[in-house]
Amino acid sequence: MNDLLKGGRRIIIGSRGSPLAIAQANIVLKALKKKNKGFSFQLRQISTEGDSPKKRANFTGKDLFTRAIDKALKEKKIDIAVHSLKDVPAEESDKIQIAAYPKREDTHDVLISGKSSSTLATLPMNAKVGTSSTRRALQLKIFRPDVEVVEIHGNVQTRIEKVSTSNLNAVVLAKAGLKRLGVRNQGKVINHKVMLPAVGQGCLAVTVRRDDELMRKLVSKIDHRNTRLAVTAERAFSKELGGGCNTPIAALATVKKAKMRIEGIFEMESSGSKIIVRGEISGSAQNPERLGKSLAAQFMNHEAS
Repeated sequence: MNDLLKGGRRIIIGSRGSPLAIAQANIVLKALKKKNKGFSFQLRQISTEGDSPKKRANFTGKDLFTRAIDKALKEKKIDIAVHSLKDVPAEESDKIQIAAYPKREDTHDVLISGKSSSTLATLPMNAKVGTSSTRRALQLKIFRPDVEVVEIHGNVQTRIEKVSTSNLNAVVLAKAGLKRLGVRNQGKVINHKVMLPAVGQGCLAVTVRRDDELMRKLVSKIDHRNTRLAVTAERAFSKELGGGCNTPIAALATVKKAKMRIEGIFEMESSGSKIIVRGEISGSAQNPERLGKSLAAQFMNHEAS
């Protein structure tokens, strides 16, 4: 490490090129720079399949937004990668590992409508609400069965603009993304009792090559323990249920001292029809993976019954 410090090595951080991805990567860059004096960090934008509407339509894998960046990391074109954790497949790579989960941002979703005072409850009957998330669509229909869910895509600003440029009454977005982009006073926060977040929502994943001990040490300095515990439980819950990017599944784990509580919702097939299961479990935070799997087992037992 001393030789690298003397040589002034520049460390390359890979990220998608969207405004939100760059904002997130800069958060990580600043944190790494603060904790690792003497090192130089530089961002490199990488185009992914998820950035192209045409490729996105024909892509069937779970690594839509990560595969190209992972490839660059494996080929040593970058030293570190930054992802939104919800985009990272639950299956672990034999060559890449998540070396840090920085402190999690707000996990709520936000309703943005043409009327700043509108909430989900006060939207007009048969309102059209835009989202690309099956998780959000599921919970919107539970709370407001009359609502028409309209699939939309694009970056955060594009989605916000659709409220005024299309016939949508509102769109639903993650509060974490709005905060990271500096978008203030936008919309109404949706209570977790109405809409649980995506697995890992509000959390970033900083990855390195498994054989790169130096990068692992540098990155581990910005790892947040309670965030790691919480998202480990959520991802175990999702993986056990076979959750993917298009699966209507949500989970939120919270840690308080040595205790953890995880709540989830999942739409599953049972006896030829779809059922919605919601449940929670509490226990020790020492083994978050086991707690997440235990909640998933409750859900699967519900299906069996």
